[in-house]
Amino acid sequence: MPVSEPRPPRRPLLPLALLGALSLAACAPLPPRVELRERVVEVSVPQVAAADRAGQQLLRLHERLRALAPAELAQEIAAAGPAAEDAARAPAAAVQLALTLTLAHAEPARAQALLDQVQRGDTAEARAWAGWSRLLASRLAEQRRLDGEIERLNQQARENQRRLDQLNEKLEALKAIERSLHTRPAGPGPR
Repeated sequence: MPVSEPRPPRRPLLPLALLGALSLAACAPLPPRVELRERVVEVSVPQVAAADRAGQQLLRLHERLRALAPAELAQEIAAAGPAAEDAARAPAAAVQLALTLTLAHAEPARAQALLDQVQRGDTAEARAWAGWSRLLASRLAEQRRLDGEIERLNQQARENQRRLDQLNEKLEALKAIERSLHTRPAGPGPR
């Protein structure tokens, strides 16, 4: 066998391939530079309409008043004071007092007068409360109608009870007459 010449040691190709790839990557263009800038953006915050605020306020008041006893409602009415009576200057206070009067079933005419004043008001605040005032006025009218119906039915029930008592008295009188007929001694028989 012939003797062959010694071969040079094999050099790994991977490091050379990586070196070549890196050198080619260095020649590639750089990505564009990104600049960050601050911008002021105007964001509009939705405004809550005055009527919506009035409605929210009225709902919170209704929830609070609904839980009160009649004596506490009377205290609320007394605490409202004369400021609530001037619906032109304080429509919110007038509507709140009208709601309290309505829930207490006290002075419906006064409550209706307050609501009418608010509806006739020409200020921005009165216009915001006008819709809620109409709602309460219709509720008050329905309550008054139902109170009248209840009174009519109670009167009818009292009249029916009175007639029933009269009929019971007549029935008892007839029973007494019938008993007296059976207890009479028999008279002399026919001769």
